Amino acid sequence: MEQIPRRPGQESKVNQSAERENAQIQGNSIVLTHPTEAEMKVRRAAAAREERMRKRKHKRNVRLAAALAIIAACVLAYFTGLYGASLALLGDAVDSVTIALTPGKGFPIPFTLSGFQSALPLAGGFAAVGDKDLAMYSANGNEVRRIQHGYARPSITAGSTRVCIYNRAGHELRVESRSRTLYEAKMEDPIQLCTMSPNGTLAVFTRGRLRVYDPMFKEIYVFKTQDLPTAMSFAEDNRRFAAGVPYAEGGMLGGRVYLMDTRRSEYVTISNNEGVPVRLQYLTGKKIMVLYDSFAAVYSTEDGTELSRYDYGGRMLQSTAFSEGRTPILLFGDGVHSAMTQLTILNSELEEIGRANVNANANRVAAGREGAFVLTNNGVLCYALDGVFCGKVETQTKPEDLVRGRKTFLLGQNQVSVLEMPARPEPQSAA
Repeated sequence: MEQIPRRPGQESKVNQSAERENAQIQGNSIVLTHPTEAEMKVRRAAAAREERMRKRKHKRNVRLAAALAIIAACVLAYFTGLYGASLALLGDAVDSVTIALTPGKGFPIPFTLSGFQSALPLAGGFAAVGDKDLAMYSANGNEVRRIQHGYARPSITAGSTRVCIYNRAGHELRVESRSRTLYEAKMEDPIQLCTMSPNGTLAVFTRGRLRVYDPMFKEIYVFKTQDLPTAMSFAEDNRRFAAGVPYAEGGMLGGRVYLMDTRRSEYVTISNNEGVPVRLQYLTGKKIMVLYDSFAAVYSTEDGTELSRYDYGGRMLQSTAFSEGRTPILLFGDGVHSAMTQLTILNSELEEIGRANVNANANRVAAGREGAFVLTNNGVLCYALDGVFCGKVETQTKPEDLVRGRKTFLLGQNQVSVLEMPARPEPQSAA
């Protein structure tokens, strides 16, 4: 047989290939060979390249979704004629996209706000005000803005994406987005209380009248009164709102609640001589819950008819909160005697669904995403929404506040952390 001539070195390569095959397959078993360092570098580079491509694709999808949302809002503005308000909301949408594309630092984060006053949820994060500054934080842990306000008695109210800071008993207010000042105003009369709806509609209660402004700060409603407010709230439709005021009649201190609508001049008045309203919460478009200092009640928004009531039985109301499902959470006590501190949780029909004896000196109650939280001087007591105690989260310093944003944020004196709800205890089996 004629042999095919081989090039130099070809025979040795064939033999080496055969040897490798024999080494890898022995006795019908497969022997795995380890990749070389060069091969590992190639694989790591490929994985890193794939991760970068995935992140770029995610950012493109976010930008595309934001662009489509903005285009849809522009089309809606064109066909509905809501040019001014829509443009204001478009700016808020652009802020949301920009913040979402900014990498987060994660929690815990430093919290350097002197003279802390209060905090409120804001676009998944939160806004906090101190005696000198207003600070806004995103849900991913970045400080978005910090503004020096110069107000003697600063207070805040917030919508979904903007916050109003005002000088209580003073004349000044300003509305801020997460990127810029939207407008500033100086009222003729001292400001008593402000509240903001989800879309940025603002109600300003001054001495002598109540004014409501749309998101472009155009006056759309005026209500003249000599009452002084103790509580205000907007419904989800940004049109209906309520104001609670105290009043004295026949030597007795009671309260009134005005149910108003920016689209009409008629309003409904709810009066009683048993308690002063301290908090208002729309349950639906047809129901509103009023927490008084001595009892709670649910009313029809159409005619003010009382639908249900819960009496406190002489207990002193110290603090209130509402869960995501609009479940009222009541903390009773005086902040001094631990034996008097009690937590009560109601449903939307004002039926008691949970109760717990706290047995600690409490400062206030807050509602997280999964339960009720009682803030003490050295930690947070955590309860399920049926009153079951789940555990205590101890803190090195006194907790300042707890805010329900995209996560449950615990504000301390020098840092903000994410509070994780302790696991519910397992029920004990009968012996």
